[in-house]
Amino acid sequence: MSAPVTVVASWEYRSSIRARWVLTMAAIFGLLCVTVTLLAFRTVRELGLTGIGPASATLVNLGVLLPSLMGLLLGAGSLVGAREQGMLSMMCAQPVRRSSIAFGAFLGLTGSLWTTLGIGYGVALMIMGGVARGNDVPALATLIGATFGVAAASVAIGVGVSSLVSSRVQAVASGVGLWIVLALGMDLALAALAPTVHLGPVGLLGTILLNPLESGRILALLGTNFEGTALGPFGAYLISGFGTVGSVLLLAADLLAWTVLPLLVARWALPRKDL
Repeated sequence: MSAPVTVVASWEYRSSIRARWVLTMAAIFGLLCVTVTLLAFRTVRELGLTGIGPASATLVNLGVLLPSLMGLLLGAGSLVGAREQGMLSMMCAQPVRRSSIAFGAFLGLTGSLWTTLGIGYGVALMIMGGVARGNDVPALATLIGATFGVAAASVAIGVGVSSLVSSRVQAVASGVGLWIVLALGMDLALAALAPTVHLGPVGLLGTILLNPLESGRILALLGTNFEGTALGPFGAYLISGFGTVGSVLLLAADLLAWTVLPLLVARWALPRKDL
């Protein structure tokens, strides 16, 4: 990693980790993780079940929705915010390529978001530690990996948006709008089209790969049961068509693509924007 990228990443990390709204969201995420875990364990005890599988399943949506919103807002406000503050022109006056600035911003913001997520999950894992079993480790690892992947992809998408818009207001509005579309809009559209359009398993897989939040959710759910039973008929199709390892790699590759492509957009757009 080049020195300019490291400097920009370090600066972005320190700036974002001290932001009040980031600290507030981190506290909310940690509190929700603890609450969801405790409520899940209460249900587990009442049903006479063992292990942390039910608890980890309840963390899936929480681990996809809130981090993705935080990532989009962090990324969307990065480059355009630095431009409005005059920081971007100052950095570009140095012998630093603009593509290095975009990549450094992504690394720093992703690191700060992963730090907040790590704290929240760390507290939840301490609670789970008393009842966890050896076969619960893959589910937890997949859940955390999927959450971190969705967070990184969301930051990258936000950075891509930030390289295209002209003001912080546009960036925030675009970030929130994208989150609504990815978190709710595509599911509602599929529900509306389901009675008239038969997508089939292949079409459903295609729509999932077009949405990084859904890819992360499916990957996390797959981790709770590698036979795919938690995903119903679609899980059976996924496992039979790609196998367990192949399904995990396919969904992970999709999250990676959603991380790389927006950064390429930022690399193309940033040198073409006025400072």
